[in-house]
Amino acid sequence: MNTIGQRIFYYRKKRGLTQKEFAKRLAVCPQTVSKWENDRSLPDLTTIARIATLLSITCDALILGEND
Repeated sequence: MNTIGQRIFYYRKKRGLTQKEFAKRLAVCPQTVSKWENDRSLPDLTTIARIATLLSITCDALILGEND
């Protein structure tokens, strides 16, 4: 997994969350999650921290791919 989007997709699927469920928990629209996962945009730093918490991973794992 080379990109943040690929890691978001991987860890979201690993937790058994749909894009819609994931988006709802982050208070964003599902299209936003799709854009992240397809590397068409990136979440801001505050959102990255919220994503990491929701997925029970570190920000380093999400940003840098540590522990892939």
